[in-house]
Order: sequence, then structure tokens, then C-alpha cells
Amino acid sequence: MREPRPLRVVHTSDVHLGAYAGNDHPAWVERRRRMEAAFCRVIDLANRERADVLVLAGDIFDNDRVPAETVAWAAAQIGRFEGQAFLIPGNHDPMDPGSIYWRHDMEAIAKQLTIVRAHRGEIHEPEGLDLVVWGRAYLDSDWHFRPLDGLPERLDRRWHIALAHGHFVPEGGETYRSLPIHEHELAAARGHWDYFALGHWEPHADVSRHGVTAVYSGAPMPLSDANRRAGLCVIVDFDAGGVRWRTERVDG
Repeated sequence: MREPRPLRVVHTSDVHLGAYAGNDHPAWVERRRRMEAAFCRVIDLANRERADVLVLAGDIFDNDRVPAETVAWAAAQIGRFEGQAFLIPGNHDPMDPGSIYWRHDMEAIAKQLTIVRAHRGEIHEPEGLDLVVWGRAYLDSDWHFRPLDGLPERLDRRWHIALAHGHFVPEGGETYRSLPIHEHELAAARGHWDYFALGHWEPHADVSRHGVTAVYSGAPMPLSDANRRAGLCVIVDFDAGGVRWRTERVDG
């Protein structure tokens, strides 16, 4: 196979749309407005940067009870993106039967959106791009869920992006945390997966190890002002020089 064509990806997660929906205090109403505005800026940035792909790495919604109009609004925003979008559920918006992604047909509104639904993991190979995308759908009923369990080996020379929503655990780190992404799992992916688009942490963080690029985008707008390392999204470029990424501030 020839060298894969260059690719640009915008990576976001932990948007938590619909947070505080039951609270009409002016401060929380304003907070919701700012969180929605930050998400709009992610879409604007992706279009301005001419990104090929938008990845949404979980917790796009704050909970399974957000109003239907919030879901429709989110789908319409994703629908503004001019490339292809991929979304995995997180622990706040799981894929259990009857949950938010089953009740609402976001893909009917955002035609270029693909939602990862398979609990065991699934591969997508978007038409027109030299790209392979993999992710697992989180179920709240699975108390032992491991986001990278079953991660396959490389298929070919196309760019390979894995979406995972969970807690990174370095060697010797805490083992009691839920949704663990162990350092040894990243090490085993070296040479197979080019980029891990991670979600679950509101702060932006680079947890790359062993020659594997793995990044938490951070929330576009955090749930609390106490979080000083959020308000970002990540732009990732794939080309003959390898994989490079940078952050862009979107919280306004």
C-alpha cells in the first residue's frame, strides 16, 4: 500500500451538555450557556482548520436525563462539521439499552456522525480517508469495563486512531479506579495504533508512553472554575513526518 494521505483530526471530550439542567439559578443558567458556546467553538475550529475528522471521546452529555432539545441541539452542532465525526459514550452517557443514544437518533440529524455502539468494540473505516477508527461502548452495567480490552492489532498502513474513555493508570499506580487504561496496554499498542483520543478527565493531559501518542483533550468548558487545565481541544496532524498535536483554547 502507498503511504497514507495526510489527515487532520480535532479531538474533544467531556463536554457535559445538559449539566445543571434542573437548576434555574442565573449562575448555573449562565454556566450552561458558556458550556454550549465552548462546544460551538470546537465545531467552528474544526471547520476553520479544515479537519477531516472530529472525535468525541465520551461524556458529551452530563447524564442520561438531559432534555430532548439538548440532544437535538448537540446533533445539530455536530451536523455543522464539514468532515466525518465519531463518538463514543462515556460513564455519564453510557450505551445501556434504553439510554440516551438509543432514545434519540442523533445520526439522523448529523448525517456524517458515527456513534460507537458495540460493547465489545468496533472498527470503522471511513470512506475517502486513509483511516481506521476503533472504540468500545461503555455500559454502566459492566462494573469491570476496560476501555482498551480487545484492542486489535494494526490492519495496514492507514492511520489508526483508538477512542477510549477511562482513567489512565501508570505502572505502579492506583488499581482500584474504574475504567482503567493501564500503561502496559498502551505499550502493547506501539506500532499498531498511531493516536489514542482519550476522554474522562476534564483537565487536558498528555499520557503518551513507550512511543505511543495518547492524549486527554480536556473539557471545552469545565464543570467548575476550579479546573484550570480545561477549556481546550486538541488538533492532531498525521503526515509523512508522523503524528503531531497541539491544543487550542475554546472556552472564550
